[in-house]
Amino acid sequence: MTDKKPIRQEQTNIAVLIDGDNMSADKLGDIISFVSIYGNPIVRRIYADWTKPAMMRWKEEAKVYSFRLVEALSYVGVKNTTDMTLVIDAMDLLHGKTVQGFCIVSSDSDYTLLAQRIREEGLLVLGYGEHKTPVALRNSCHDFRFSDKAEPILPNNNTPEYFIERDCSLFDKAFEVARKGEDTVTLSLIGGELKKLMPKYKIKRYGCKTLGQLYVKLGKYELVKVGDKGMGSAIRIKQ
Repeated sequence: MTDKKPIRQEQTNIAVLIDGDNMSADKLGDIISFVSIYGNPIVRRIYADWTKPAMMRWKEEAKVYSFRLVEALSYVGVKNTTDMTLVIDAMDLLHGKTVQGFCIVSSDSDYTLLAQRIREEGLLVLGYGEHKTPVALRNSCHDFRFSDKAEPILPNNNTPEYFIERDCSLFDKAFEVARKGEDTVTLSLIGGELKKLMPKYKIKRYGCKTLGQLYVKLGKYELVKVGDKGMGSAIRIKQ
């Protein structure tokens, strides 16, 4: 069968499906940044047996990036419960035609057939995992990012500078989407886009009182005056 050409456009809706048993919780920010290059990650799910104490680290980061925790209980004598739950959901989404792309987050070769099946439907397939990920799974994706290269998010590193560096690509993404080809963008429009990318983000986490201050802190933007609203109601890239 000849593969259809994958859809790669600004409004591509993407399902991000994470195997919580095969990925570290400190990679969520990098995962969203990667997927946002290709489109809008509207479906965000993490699959795991959430009764296990080892999965507690996921929950705080899941709140920040608005991921839904999907229960995959490990029944006695049943292996790969997480894998099966993720695959079932993926097939439902595939046939529901609500998304035009998928990002499979795992280093497990068991997802190779799933990636191939999605690709055969002409949808975008992204992958995210460690260098140990089998070549077959990596080559089944249109693009695959190694988690090993992503800068780790340390659980005890809570400085504003740290969070700004971690999420700067998302701030840039919000600006680019909101500008719609214009040089100047109002902060209200940017704020709306940020809510889509990071529904639970808080300005104070970045050591700022306003969104304008935050963008100035990034170093590449400046505040501008729009009409009679006063300085700081909009931003643009530094002239």
